[in-house]
Amino acid sequence: MNPFNERTSNHSTWPVILTMYNIPMWLCQKRKYLFLTVLDSGPQQPGFDIDVFLEPVMEEFEKLWRTGELMYDAFQKETFTLRAIIFVTINDHPTLFALSGQIKSKTRCLVCLDDTKWVYLDGSKKNVYIRNRRFLKQGHKYRNKLYLKYFGNIPKDEDRPSERRHDGQYVLQMMKNIRVIYGKKKMDGTPRDRSTPPIEVVPFKKKSIFFQYLEYWL
Repeated sequence: MNPFNERTSNHSTWPVILTMYNIPMWLCQKRKYLFLTVLDSGPQQPGFDIDVFLEPVMEEFEKLWRTGELMYDAFQKETFTLRAIIFVTINDHPTLFALSGQIKSKTRCLVCLDDTKWVYLDGSKKNVYIRNRRFLKQGHKYRNKLYLKYFGNIPKDEDRPSERRHDGQYVLQMMKNIRVIYGKKKMDGTPRDRSTPPIEVVPFKKKSIFFQYLEYWL
């Protein structure tokens, strides 16, 4: 977001806000129930380096998940152990790619991941994602041969990507060989080699900090 209402891109502000989901839904987004935990402000967006700012928050939530915190209930007039988890994140797509570490190019489809089908258009200098017909149910009229010309003349009746790509263990397996060095530049100002490429090509550049601290995120 841009808090100064400027029409330029020379400033970037990324807030991280927490809210409680064990209260009525109409109260979740009220100001008094929103907690500003991180405010990353600067001339450039943090990108993958957002993990550096999120690490203290992740350490607190790991503690809340494993041991909890002793709290006092004023209504019951007794103490209890408070535990908490990160239930869900709400963000735009640039932030989603920064949090997950997913590459923003040929394999940026959030559903297909490493099974993304794409083609590069020389005229517009853009990647276009194809084979969308495979997401249609069997027997749909667009799977008919009459519509081949609208789908790249691909006669093969493909199935949609496997559901196991949405499983945390499958994603974690793809990230196991990735090593990341945070920071956009070296001390001398030259670009830093951000990661050590894994043996096989995967659609991720880093292991998300959620996987590192939150075992239930799988």
